[in-house]
Amino acid sequence: MAMNALQSESPPPPLAFEGVTTEPDPAYDVPLWELSFSLGEGELLLVMLERGQYRIPLADVALGITEPAQGRVLFLGEDWRRLGPTRGAARRGRCGRVFATQGWCAALAVNDNITLAQRHHTLRSVEQIEAEATNLARYFGLPGLPLREPGRTRPGDLGRAALARAFLGRPALLLLEEPTRHLYPEILPPLLNALRAARRRGAAVLWTTSEPRLWNEQALDPTWKGTMYGSRMQLQPGRTP
Repeated sequence: MAMNALQSESPPPPLAFEGVTTEPDPAYDVPLWELSFSLGEGELLLVMLERGQYRIPLADVALGITEPAQGRVLFLGEDWRRLGPTRGAARRGRCGRVFATQGWCAALAVNDNITLAQRHHTLRSVEQIEAEATNLARYFGLPGLPLREPGRTRPGDLGRAALARAFLGRPALLLLEEPTRHLYPEILPPLLNALRAARRRGAAVLWTTSEPRLWNEQALDPTWKGTMYGSRMQLQPGRTP
């Protein structure tokens, strides 16, 4: 009986916020206030940002980079604060992200930026990582992996490279901050197809946008929708019953 009960337990959700409040920080436009939600496998939360507030700590907190002043954030059932630097870094290797501000290391070529996390946080061979990264770059519309530094690469190409980096390694959690910037609407078909495949594999997705057109994009099929009002988020089901 006990073994059957254990086997029937559901896996922990990829991401859970439990009463999260953050301190004001000049790096962000607003802090978070008493934010609670849970994203299970294959679920997507689409968040509409308030006008003029494009830098919010949501993704940094979700990755355990910024610690909440109150509450806690769980990734795959574990509190980021209890993982420690080594285990925390390894866990972040299971997350993909498109940064609101590109998030590139200026001293490295774009191809090295794309593969850096997988090379450091996984046991995959460099050949495997580079082959998958090249396929993703081509899928999102690039001729291959960009070899120039980010400062010498066009914004649209950087946006496509950012998507390749985010989806590399089949992440359990995808954090997409304004992923269609410089690319709307032509990027939607490949992006939505990649999202559907990732969600079928069990990835949870947190997508933030300031584009009203995306809010009503039915093909996105969000599980939940969240609207930011200052530091608070109002949640509603994303799917019509």
